[in-house]
Amino acid sequence: MSLLAPLLVASALAACGNVDVGWREEVRLASGETVIVKRTAQGKRLGEIGGSGGWRATDMTLAIDQPRRPTDPPPWSQRWVPMLFDFDPTANEWFLVATFYTCEDWRDLGRPKLPYVAYRARGGRWEQVPLDPTLYGRAANLLTGVNASGEPRLVTIEAKDRRDSNAGKKFQHIVDVWWTSC
Repeated sequence: MSLLAPLLVASALAACGNVDVGWREEVRLASGETVIVKRTAQGKRLGEIGGSGGWRATDMTLAIDQPRRPTDPPPWSQRWVPMLFDFDPTANEWFLVATFYTCEDWRDLGRPKLPYVAYRARGGRWEQVPLDPTLYGRAANLLTGVNASGEPRLVTIEAKDRRDSNAGKKFQHIVDVWWTSC
């Protein structure tokens, strides 16, 4: 057996391995308040050696870490990519808008016209709801380009702004027109 064979096997296993990342993140709410949330992302790496790479989320979570208040929503957990988290003072509810990475996710969501799924915290749990059209154009306030190799212990607002400037439009703000190549 050549010396190269074990390296190729190790590389192949790493390319197809699991993703398990956790971090804390600063989030600026529409009110101007900044909260810190705890986030996790789990998934499976995609691709082959020399392929396009990337990963597919199997679970993402979000929970308020600081400041903690009795009015905080419950932890949120789905396979979608959260991109906007805020409090709606008119309805007195927390809400979250998520998107997705893959065509398979889009199909699993029923091939929505826009690339989002929306939730509201009601009665101590998250309910999926229609996307509120008043959110069109609203900027994302969560990190959407999660690094499968890990994130810093605390992702700041400034770091997200630098990183997300390279993200696609559907990850930067809530779009009202979208087409897919799926």
